[in-house]
Amino acid sequence: MVNPFDPSRLLLDEKGVFADGAKLRKRRFLFRAIDFETPFQGRLVYDSWWFLQRVTIDGIRVWSRISWLRIEREMEFALPKEVDAQCTRCRIEINFGIALSIRRFQVTVAGITAYDEIC
Repeated sequence: MVNPFDPSRLLLDEKGVFADGAKLRKRRFLFRAIDFETPFQGRLVYDSWWFLQRVTIDGIRVWSRISWLRIEREMEFALPKEVDAQCTRCRIEINFGIALSIRRFQVTVAGITAYDEIC
């Protein structure tokens, strides 16, 4: 008997970028640059080189951590006033694969998924 609440096996093999108002500009090892049109306008950059994880939006640092022993997989911060007058909450979730390759990169703004990349 098939469990209707069991996650679909087909989704596990699904790859690509899923976003209506965002476009991936650059993807490298521990780096993403994404241009957003909605729910805010600006470029989000995630960079994790040299033991420092940082997230910037239009060049404004909104989150950073030193990652000597552990790379953070979840980041939460407020959008800067220059981008969003209400300073809406934003969250990034990253799933890593072998050798720290990014398997999934997801950006959620105000509880709604704005960008979802599955590698």
